[in-house]
Amino acid sequence: MEKIETGSCDSNAGIIITKNNYSIFYDYGPYSYSLEENVTIINRKDLNELLTVNPKADTTEFIVIDKNASREDFVKSKISYKKIDGYKAKIVEPKQVGKGMTGVYIDSLKTESIGNIKFNLYGINLKKESQVELLKAIQTLQFRK
Repeated sequence: MEKIETGSCDSNAGIIITKNNYSIFYDYGPYSYSLEENVTIINRKDLNELLTVNPKADTTEFIVIDKNASREDFVKSKISYKKIDGYKAKIVEPKQVGKGMTGVYIDSLKTESIGNIKFNLYGINLKKESQVELLKAIQTLQFRK
């Protein structure tokens, strides 16, 4: 396993390269990514109204749905919450192994003058063995208090 520091100035962030050559990203600081999927879903009626008001709107990333569809039909990950070392942690796993994010996000480890100190650790598109290993490792996390 190899650890690469990213040289961020406001947090402890980096990349861990696994034995299977996957990149596992981590960030401990005030601006850690919350592992939210940015999926923009809009129904056809609302899309038409948007384009009437703003014909040049960039809709390339939009997912246009029928009335019967929901956001959950289009997100790649499932989310659960667990306690890890006494903290409420958001656990993210792909619905389909190998397609999406596997990781953990903790919104508030402590508060400092710059705000809440957050943490994430995640990999993207991991094969099953690496996904299982990462999820096991997440359960063993401990933070200095």
